[in-house]
Amino acid sequence: MMNDKQESTLSIIAALLVLFTAMIAPPISALLAVCLLVAFAIYKFWHGRQTTS
Repeated sequence: MMNDKQESTLSIIAALLVLFTAMIAPPISALLAVCLLVAFAIYKFWHGRQTTS
């Protein structure tokens, strides 16, 4: 399980990765952003279900 600081750090790293990828290839950047957001949403959903059980 990740704490809030780790989640924030991963979010910042993902944002920077998308930002720098946008300079190289914008379509890849958009795809990467969507994939990272979906992965983070799945993690938050799964983590939320486990803590309430």
